[in-house]
Amino acid sequence: MRPISFDYRPKRTAWLDYKTGRGVTDNGTSIRPKIGERRKYPNLTDLLDTAHTMGAERIMLTGAVPEVVPGKSHWLIAKTPGWKASGHWLNKPVTGRFVNELSGDSLEVRTVEEWFSTSDLSPMQARDAWDVTARVLADAIPHAVMALTPASTGANAWALSLPKTIGGRRPGGKGPVQGGEPFELEPIPKDIADELHFTAGQHRIEHLTTGPDRCDCGDCLALFDAEATPQLETFSYVDGRFMYAACCRELGTMPAVRLNRAAAADLLDRDPYARARYYVRFTIPDAWDHVGLLGVKHAQVSAGWHYPNRPGTTFETWADAVEVKIARDAGWFVQPLEGVAFRKSRVLDTFAERMTRARERVNTRPDIEPEVRRAVAAALRSMLIQTIGNFASRLRGRTVTVWSVDEIPADYADTMQRYGDAFTYEMPGREHNARELAFYRPELAAQVWARARARVLSSPLGGGKTWNGGVLAMGPSTLIGINGDAIYSSVVPNFAKPVDPSVPDDRGGDDGKVGRLRIKGVLHDVPTPTGLEARNVLRAKAEAAGVPGWESDV
Repeated sequence: MRPISFDYRPKRTAWLDYKTGRGVTDNGTSIRPKIGERRKYPNLTDLLDTAHTMGAERIMLTGAVPEVVPGKSHWLIAKTPGWKASGHWLNKPVTGRFVNELSGDSLEVRTVEEWFSTSDLSPMQARDAWDVTARVLADAIPHAVMALTPASTGANAWALSLPKTIGGRRPGGKGPVQGGEPFELEPIPKDIADELHFTAGQHRIEHLTTGPDRCDCGDCLALFDAEATPQLETFSYVDGRFMYAACCRELGTMPAVRLNRAAAADLLDRDPYARARYYVRFTIPDAWDHVGLLGVKHAQVSAGWHYPNRPGTTFETWADAVEVKIARDAGWFVQPLEGVAFRKSRVLDTFAERMTRARERVNTRPDIEPEVRRAVAAALRSMLIQTIGNFASRLRGRTVTVWSVDEIPADYADTMQRYGDAFTYEMPGREHNARELAFYRPELAAQVWARARARVLSSPLGGGKTWNGGVLAMGPSTLIGINGDAIYSSVVPNFAKPVDPSVPDDRGGDDGKVGRLRIKGVLHDVPTPTGLEARNVLRAKAEAAGVPGWESDV
C-alpha cells in the first residue's frame, strides 16, 4: 500500500511560559494568566483555564519545565478541578491530555522542546519559530503542513515526497495511485518485522574511559585511562551534521528474501554493498586495540547493546551489510550464518533531499533572529530523526493516572509507577490500521541507523579527500565516548575541521555538507569525565563555548 498523506487541521495554540503563564496566541495576541487566589505563579489548573478561555486546543510550554525525578511528583500529574486527565504520555517528549468536565473540550499540553530541542525560548520566539518552520517546510515540500508531532509531520512530508512511479491502490481499494509501475512498498512480513525489532539497535552509546559507567561485561575494554590522566588538556565534541539525511540514499525495501548460510556468504562476497542484514559469527583479531565494530545484545536484554573489543573473542550478532563491510575491511573474521536481502529502491531519497534543502534555506536567512533560526533548524532535525524512528514505531499506549493502587487493574500492575501521591499504569497500544501500516517500515529505520553508526566509524570527507574520517581514523587512546553520531575525545580530529582550500595541504574534512562529522566545541584544562553525567556536562559547556574562529551550525 502506498502511504497517503494526511489532511491536518491546525490546532489553536496558546504559547505559554511555564513559570509565569504569560504568552501569546497564534495570531500574536498577548495572554495574561488566570491565577488562583494566594498564588504568585499559575499552577497547572490555571494554565488549563487560561488556555481554554482563549479558545486554545493546545498549550505549548516554554521555559523551565520541571525535570521529572523517579518517585517524586510529576508536574502533569496533579489534581485539576474542572479538568479530567484523558491519557497522558509521560516519557519524553511528554504529552498531557485533558478534557474540560463542563464543556467536554479537549486540551493538550506539550513542550516546545519536543520540536526545538530546547525550552529556552520566549513564547513569542517559539511561535515565530513554528511559523517559519511551517513556511520553510511548505516551500521545500509542496502541501506539507505542521502536524501534531515532528514524527507525524515528517511522515506526512515523506508521503508527499514519494516518487510517482510507486503505484498500488489507495486504502479501501479506491482506485490506483498515480504512477504506472508495479507497487514497490509491499507490507513487511511479521516474522521479519519482529526480527528487526529484536535485533536492530539504534544509537551507539558507549563510555570509553575507566570509571563507573564503563561496560563491565569483561569484553569491552576501556581505551582511555582516567586514573592515569585525571586532567584533560583538550576536550572536543564532534557531531554529525543532519546525519540521517546523508543515510537515506537507495535503501532496501520489500520484497525481502531470506538467505541460508551458503546464499548469505555468496551475497556478501559477491556484493558487499548489497541491501542486506546478516546474522554473523565474528572474531576480533588478536592485535586489535581499538573500539568494537559490531554491536551485540547484552545477555540481559534490557541492558541494551554493547560493542566488544577484547582481542581473540568470538560473538554472534545481526548486523547491517555496511557494518559488516567495515569489520571485514578492518581485518575482523566475519562469517555469515544467515541473512535477509532487500530490494534496492529510492523511497527516502527525495524526502531527504527536500529536508536538506529546507535546512539550507534556514541557515542562509540572516533576516531571522538567531535564536529563532537555530530553533527552526532544530525542528527540521527533529522531524528527520523522528520520522526515521516512526518507521519502526509500534503504536504507543497511554498512561492512566489514579490516586490509589486499588484502582490499577491486575493485568497492568507490572507497569505501575508512583509520582508523589499519584500512581500510573500503562495501557498498551492498539494494532496498526490499514493506513498506518503503510507508514510502518522498520527495514528503513534499521538501515538508516546502521549507516549512521557506520559513518561514525568511517566517514567520507569533503574537499576531494578519501574515506578516512571517523573514529577509526583517531588514536584509540584519545577516545572518551560515543553517543549516537557524537564523538568525545582528548584531541580535535583533523577530519572534523573545516576545509580551507586556501591553505596548502589543508587536512580539514568538513565542507559543510550534511553527514559530515564536524567540530561543535572545544574545552581546555578540564577534569577527565569518568561517567556519563560528567561527560554530558562537558559536552554542554563545549557546545556553548564553540570553537573560536569557526561557526558551527545546528
